[in-house]
Amino acid sequence: MMKRLLLATLVSTIIFSAQAQDIIESNNRFAFDIYKKLSKTDKNLIFSPASITSAISMTYTGAKGNTFNEISNTFYFNKNLSEFNLVYNKLVENYFDKKNTVKLFNANSLWIQEGLKLNTEFLENNKKFYSSSAHFTDFLLNPEKSRITINEWVESNTNNKIKNLLKPSSIDKGTRLVLVNALYFKGAWLTKFNKENNTTKDFQIKKKEMIKTEFMNNSVSSWYYEDKYCEIVDIPYSNKEISLLIILPKSYKKTKKLEKKLSYDYYLNYVENKSRKRIQLALPKFKIESEFDLNEPLNQLGIKEAFTMSANFSGITNDEKLYISKVVHKANIELDEEGTEAAAATAVVMRKTTAMPIEDVVKFKVNRPFIYMIRNQKTNTIYFVGKILNPNN
Repeated sequence: MMKRLLLATLVSTIIFSAQAQDIIESNNRFAFDIYKKLSKTDKNLIFSPASITSAISMTYTGAKGNTFNEISNTFYFNKNLSEFNLVYNKLVENYFDKKNTVKLFNANSLWIQEGLKLNTEFLENNKKFYSSSAHFTDFLLNPEKSRITINEWVESNTNNKIKNLLKPSSIDKGTRLVLVNALYFKGAWLTKFNKENNTTKDFQIKKKEMIKTEFMNNSVSSWYYEDKYCEIVDIPYSNKEISLLIILPKSYKKTKKLEKKLSYDYYLNYVENKSRKRIQLALPKFKIESEFDLNEPLNQLGIKEAFTMSANFSGITNDEKLYISKVVHKANIELDEEGTEAAAATAVVMRKTTAMPIEDVVKFKVNRPFIYMIRNQKTNTIYFVGKILNPNN
C-alpha cells in the first residue's frame, strides 16, 4: 500500500511540474514576441513580460469565445482554465532571501466600480490563484480620485519606483474595472563590484560614434555562451538563482542581425549549451525607465476583439458588457556596483460598452549596444527584458 501511495505522489508531482513549466514557457515565448514590437526604438528599453502576463492572466479568466481564444493564442496560454489558474503562481512567486539581499515581490489587484456585480467565480479565482486584492471605487462620479488611488497602490507595491502609471486620460466615467499587476526586484550581486576599480572607457553608440562612460570591472564565475552572432554571460545575484543575462553582439553592425535571430528557441539553445567560465567583466552602469501603451503591439500580435465592443468578457460580469480600453505598462531599472533594482507595473483598463567547476578565462567588455534580461536560472523564467543603446541616457 505504501508503495502505491508514493508512486501516486511522484506521478502527481511530475504532472504538476510539467504544468508549471507551461506558464513559464508561455511567458518566455511572449517575451520575445513583444520584444520585437517594443524594441523598434532609438531609446534604451526596459519592460517586464512577467508583469504584462500577470495582468492579462487575470483578464483571461473572465474572457469567453473568440476573445478567450485570441488572448490564449497571443500569450500561449493553456486553454484549460482549471490547469492554468492552478499553476499561475509558479510564474512569479514572492521571494525574500534570509539575508534580505534578494527580493522579488509580485502583487495583483482589482479596482471595481461601486455597485458593479462581478461574477462570483471570477472574483474567487482571482483571490485564490492570483492573490488579487479587490477594491471598490467610483469611476463614474470621481474618476480622478480613483486614478490617484490606483497609482498610489502601484507606488507602494514597487518600493515607490513606479509613479503615475495611469495618466489622467486613461481613466474616465466609462471605466468599470482596472486590473493591475506590480512587480518589484532588488538584488545584490553575488560578487560585488569595487567602485575603486571603475574605469571610464569608450562605448559605441553609432557606426562611427563613441561616448565615454563609466564601466564597472570584476572577475566572476559565470555561465557563458558564444556563437557567430553574440556572446552571452549570466551574472548571478547573491541567491545564485536569479541572474542578469547579458547578450552582447559580436560587433556593432551585428546588432540588428542578432535581434532578428532572437527568439524563444534561441534562448533555449543558450540554456542547453552554456558552459562555466571565469569572466573578466567590464559592464557599464545604467539607469532607465520606459512606458508603453500596449494596445497596438498586442493588437499586432493577435489580440483584436478584446479592444472592441464585440469583446466577450461575460465571465467577469453579466451586469454590463466590457471591453479593454487600454493596457499600460511602465518599468524601470537601476544597475550599479551593489546590484540591481527593477520594477514594473501593468494595468488593464476595462470600460463598459457604450457602450560549479571553473574553466578558462573570457574577457567580456560590454562596450556596444546590448540586450539584457533578469531571469531565474533554476526555472528559466524571464522577469525583465531590455536593451541599452546608450548607458549615459
